[in-house]
Formats: sequence, structure tokens, C-alpha cells
Amino acid sequence: MADPRHGYKDLIHSHENQLDGLLEQGIYKPVFLYHVLLFNVLPLIGLVLPRGKGGQYARKGLFGLFIAIAIQAFRNHRTLVGGNGYMLGLMTAWWLIWNATLFVFSNLEHDFKRIERKTADLQLQDGAQETCDCKDTFIWQSYPEKFGHRLDWSAGLLFNLRGPEWNWRAPHLGPLPQSVHTQLHSGFTCAKFKAQDDATYISGKERFQAAFRTFLKYYLVLDFLKVFMMRDPYFQGLASVNSPPPFPFSYLTIHPFLVQFYRLFFSSFGVFVALEFVTALSPIFFLGLALAFPNAAKKLTAAPLGAPWVYANTFGPFLSPILDHGLAGCWGRWWHQLFRFGFAATARWILSLLPAKLSSHSQVRRVTFIVVAFSVSGFVHACGSFTQFTETKPVSGPFLFFSLQSVGILGEQVFKRSIYPILPLSGTPRWLRRAANFIFVFCWLFYSGSLAADDFARGGLWLMEPVPFSLLRGLGIGLQGHGWWCWTEPWFRYWSDGTYWGSGIRVI
Repeated sequence: MADPRHGYKDLIHSHENQLDGLLEQGIYKPVFLYHVLLFNVLPLIGLVLPRGKGGQYARKGLFGLFIAIAIQAFRNHRTLVGGNGYMLGLMTAWWLIWNATLFVFSNLEHDFKRIERKTADLQLQDGAQETCDCKDTFIWQSYPEKFGHRLDWSAGLLFNLRGPEWNWRAPHLGPLPQSVHTQLHSGFTCAKFKAQDDATYISGKERFQAAFRTFLKYYLVLDFLKVFMMRDPYFQGLASVNSPPPFPFSYLTIHPFLVQFYRLFFSSFGVFVALEFVTALSPIFFLGLALAFPNAAKKLTAAPLGAPWVYANTFGPFLSPILDHGLAGCWGRWWHQLFRFGFAATARWILSLLPAKLSSHSQVRRVTFIVVAFSVSGFVHACGSFTQFTETKPVSGPFLFFSLQSVGILGEQVFKRSIYPILPLSGTPRWLRRAANFIFVFCWLFYSGSLAADDFARGGLWLMEPVPFSLLRGLGIGLQGHGWWCWTEPWFRYWSDGTYWGSGIRVI
């Protein structure tokens, strides 16, 4: 096998040539920029159309059209951008779930409200009006009537994941500042606003600086991980799980457990770092816009772009949720909750199809939410595996991994609620219970994690070039034959098969 430090770029070019050949033979079709545009514009049109005057039928028609486009993408379209095509399947599957949440599982006009800024005109006792001099006052805004406002509101709903300014705000984000909560849920006066402002929330400037530090830190970590992981043929998808790792981890071959732990650690840490890096861009861009051009930001949208509480951390605290709540705490309180609302909405919709007596049963609801959430998560990640260019195992890999997490959580809950109370363990010290939680989580993820990690590596997820500029490679550290600039290959290229719909700017 060729030295991976030299063969990494050759492997990328080999995949490009193979995909080009399959496209020319008509086995697959390219992804064009207009596909990306359709994926975003069609749902937005459906959200902007009012429900009355036939709008509900137009929404259903657009959703049906989107399903057809998604199926077409899964079956026939391939690209190399985003981890050898991984992001094509993952984002298409998630977009399908999210659009089903907005158009099928929910009532758009009734279920959604956004926190928006509004100038407060306070009514005095003598009937006069006084404009509040507070920085921001907030109201709940349901589906707006005016088109411009409706477009802003709909775009905010569509391109949102955790809902920090919506009435479906993810619970792990924590409570709203007391001042904001007071305005939204009780009578408001300017004096009350000032008295109850929550000083524990950092300022917008501090939040922006924290996001920039996070971005810079994980940029450097990503650069290191990329250089390091490309030294191991396993992360290039070229080696079996039993292949020895490179120096200095070659010493771990004294036991397969150590090799597996090393590769699982770098796989999970790589996902963690990538998510922290990408999500830091939101406060940098939107909060930075609001801080640099406050008047322009307020004209652009009614959403509180300048409010620091909109930009919560992507991950929760690491150890305490695992030690206190086990596997459920790991997935529900520490790991990112970017897809949580869509998964929960799917579970609620399935419950609505059951008889009322069954769907209202607490145990049925708990099991349904857990099983559906992880099954849908498995589906989303399996679709990413399915659209990768190389041979993968979507069902027995990522789908099985995420499905097993629901088995682990349910088993954990059965033990804690039904078995543990009848055992003579009532006096077990807290430190021992926390240690048991940690050991269980470690063992469960260790023995199930390879299902996803091996498929990530096999499919070429780590071939993605995460940073445009590499300090390490520029200094000659790690991969040989690489300079400072990493994005040397074009992302777009003109493609034509001789037809109108088969011509355009292709996403490579």
C-alpha cells in the first residue's frame, strides 16, 4: 500500500475520475446549483403562502414535489463535496424530515410563534403615550399577515434548528433571561424591564468574542486532526479495522481494544470538533452583523439578532449529564440537539395516529419518543452513508448504531425504575452510582460505536477538506507535498449532457 501521506491527493483525484466516468455513462447524475436552490426555495414558497384561499393545497403539492426531488436525489444524484457525498444524503434526509414537520406534523398558523423586537409605547394614566427607552422590547409574533413580514418570519422558521427565539426553543438551551420572560408572559412596564434584567447573561460583544475564540480554536484543532488522521489508511477508507495504525499508535497493536479505542476516539472527537467549528459561524456572522450594523440588522429582520441569548453553546456540559443520567444524559443533555425538534415532532405525529387511550399512556409516550427519535436519526445518517461514492453499509452501520442507542436508554431506564429499587442497593453512595453510569455509557458506546465509525471511514467522510488554509501543512508538518492553501480543487464546474435540465453549474 502506498504511503498515505503521499497518496491522499491521489485518492481524491481517483474518486473524482471514477465519478466523472459514472456521470458520463449516465449511471449517476450530477448535483447542480439549481437543485440546491430548489431545495430551499420550494419550502419557503409553501411557508409564505397563506393557508386560506387554497394555500393549504398548494403547500401539500409543494411538499409532494419536494418528496419526489428528494427520492430522485437519493437514487440518481452524486457529488464528492461534503465527505465523499455524505452531506448530500444527510441534508436531503434532514430537509425531508424538517419539511414534514412544518407542512404535515404541525399547524403552521397555530403552532409557531417567534420572539420579535418591538418599540414599546406605554400607556400612561392620563392616556398619553410614552416610548420606552429600553434597548429592546419583545413580543410573541404568530404567522404574520403582511407579505414582507411573513417572508422574514417564514425564512427564520425554515432555516432554524434549535429555535432559540421560537416557542419551541430547545430545553437544553436554558431559560430565557428574566427580563425577556417577563415581557412575554406578564404585564410589562419599562421599570420592570430594567429591574429584572438578567445580569448573568453575557453581553453581545462578549458572546461574539467567545464565538470567535471557539472558531479559531477549533479551526486549529481541525487542521491538526486532518493532518493526523490522513496518516492512517483507516480514515482514508483504504484499510480494514484490523490494520495497524501509524506511529506512534502502532504500539497499541498489543491489544485490539486499544486500537479500536484510538479510532473511536478520533472519529467521535472529529465529529464534535467539526460541529463546534461550523456552529460558531452563526454568532460570528449574525451577531457580528447586529453589532457592527445595528440599524441595518433591525431593518433586515424583526428577529433579535443582537440578543446574546439567541446564540447558546452547541453542546452542554460533558461529565455531569453522563454521571447523573447515564446514556440518556449523554444524548439528551450533552450531545448537540440540532435535529431534536424534528425528531420529537415525528414522534408526536405517530402518537396522534394511535388510539387516545394508548397515546396518552406515559410509558407508551416515553418509549415512542425514544425509539422514533433514534430511528429517525438513524435514517438521516444512513441516507448520508447511502449517497457516499464508495461502498458503505447504511443499514447495518449508522442506522443500527443509532437504533441501538434507544435500546440502551430503555434498558437503562428499566433497570433504574424497576430492577434497582428491589435490589439491596438503597445505601449505594452517589459516587458509586455515578461511576456505574459512566462505565455503562463507555461500554455501550465502545461496543456499538464501531458500527458508525467504521462506516464513516469506509465511505470517505474524513476525506473532506475542512479548512482552506493549513498552518501545519504550510510548515511542512504531516502530509507531504501540500502547501499552505488546501482548497486547490474547484467546487463547481460546468456540466452538460446535451439536455436543458442536464446542463448547468455542477457541484463537484
